[in-house]
Amino acid sequence: DLARYDAQAKEDDARQYGVWGVDGIRQRSASFAAMQEDWEDAVLNVWLSHGAGEVAAQRLLILGAKWQKGPQGELYRDAEAVAYAVRVLTELLPGADAPVIFHKTPSLALLCLNRHELSRRLVALREGARRIPPLDVAATLNKDPRLVTSSDDARAIRETTRDVIDAVIDSVGFILDEQGVASVIETCPSILTAHRDDVADAFAGYKTELKTRLDGVKGWSSALLFALDEETEETKETEDGDAKTSWCSCWSSLGEDAREAATRASVDYAGRVVEPFLRRADVERQRRKKNPNDADDAVAR
Repeated sequence: DLARYDAQAKEDDARQYGVWGVDGIRQRSASFAAMQEDWEDAVLNVWLSHGAGEVAAQRLLILGAKWQKGPQGELYRDAEAVAYAVRVLTELLPGADAPVIFHKTPSLALLCLNRHELSRRLVALREGARRIPPLDVAATLNKDPRLVTSSDDARAIRETTRDVIDAVIDSVGFILDEQGVASVIETCPSILTAHRDDVADAFAGYKTELKTRLDGVKGWSSALLFALDEETEETKETEDGDAKTSWCSCWSSLGEDAREAATRASVDYAGRVVEPFLRRADVERQRRKKNPNDADDAVAR
């Protein structure tokens, strides 16, 4: 994973920083070495000691560059502050990849300085995800750190998480167990920061694709045939709940081949369809916030 991340970082840097990016943002020329600041070696060692590769660590140093003004830039120039932020995050969330998380969401390091507040938000996130015990919160946060920065209100984080998880269960829970639903969310963690209506819309074509993906697969059951019908509410009322889940599911009635195929199809759909759909929906919502008149004009038309 570390090698893959370094390779991806080099490609990103090459696009974003031009020739410097080829070797991880910096060419080690004498002139560039002369520009190195006093704090960099100490901070670099902190990142390297916590699992960052050479390329990733060089990218993280940019967060403390002298043109980065304000408290955030000051934090990333202070080796002790960086070490403290990393320690708080990894203690409260074992399995968290701090270098990856801070690079994706630099402001999270400031939140880590307030251990109590970060703890409140993580507790809220876990409480909101209570219906899916197997969900790996650390792995999910590694992919999308916005889960704890999307709101300053822990209650809002809890309620949003609960709402969207209910929407996912409504969409795929008829065929998956708790572990399967957790895999879907871990594949597309932006689900947990999305609007419930957007999540429901993102899964609109799920049943149709599932029918196609499971065609010819062994292990079908009459319960699955009934569940794939459009009468979803009727299915909830008439099917027996699976013992492994807190909702109605036909998982236990499926053969091994059908279970594996259903899980693969669901995870694939989450990454290939749901993720880009939610990204576009988020962009559109942000656009409407900035230009509310555009939304009014669209309604009028």
